[in-house]
Amino acid sequence: MKHKINSEVLLETILCFLLSILFFYALISGRTTDYVHPRINGYLWFAAIALLIISIMLLPSALTPKHNPEPGRYLLFFIPILFALLIPAGAVQSSAISFGNAPAAGTATISTGTSSQDKGTIIADSASSDDIGAEASSAPSLPKEDGSGVITVQDEQFARWYQDINQDMDKYNGKTLKFKGQVFRMKEFAKNEIVPVRYAMVCCTADLQPCGILCRGDGVLKYKENEWVWVTGKIKIENYMNQRMPVCYITKIEKAEKAQKAYIYFTY
Repeated sequence: MKHKINSEVLLETILCFLLSILFFYALISGRTTDYVHPRINGYLWFAAIALLIISIMLLPSALTPKHNPEPGRYLLFFIPILFALLIPAGAVQSSAISFGNAPAAGTATISTGTSSQDKGTIIADSASSDDIGAEASSAPSLPKEDGSGVITVQDEQFARWYQDINQDMDKYNGKTLKFKGQVFRMKEFAKNEIVPVRYAMVCCTADLQPCGILCRGDGVLKYKENEWVWVTGKIKIENYMNQRMPVCYITKIEKAEKAQKAYIYFTY
């Protein structure tokens, strides 16, 4: 039996068109940064344009009748599109980050095992030294010491500062820092220890890594996991879990607004 339209090709056309619109919306609104590194955007623009062209090219065929079309096999592809529209992307929770007991890898890892590394701030075991040593995207300037002797790390400077303190922690020894992050705890920490972290994206949300330095202070007890806080404190270089690392002794901690950009980004 012939139909007035080819429902099979029509569904293909609608599918390509919806994917194209979804990509365009995510790119224009900036929502792609919730899922992938900004350097992937070029590929997404190409995919969005290509899908739009394909949907236009398929449209004439969709209006040509076909004997016994099988549109049902394409319905499955609409499920991820529906989920993308109905389920918003959310910032990662620290409970979603898994830390094994494997030996530390890279220049900035805290691990429960013994490490020969001479540097250490917090980052997941799966991170490589290349990821830490990568140049921060857009390369903002390093934070400077103000008239009161405090180095305030702004949101856009965090990635660059994080790399710098990993590469040359001694220059921060004895300095007073102020920086913002989400409260992160590990079971090995004492009650007065936290790490205010920013989550770094190397490629996509599947490889998010918590980045930050260990902080000590009695004021941390009232803050819950994942809360945003401003921390001000003095840096001391010491050995912790068999690693030489910067530790911030808190003089002030206060609740903070969520950063405008949920993640920080490193590029190669």
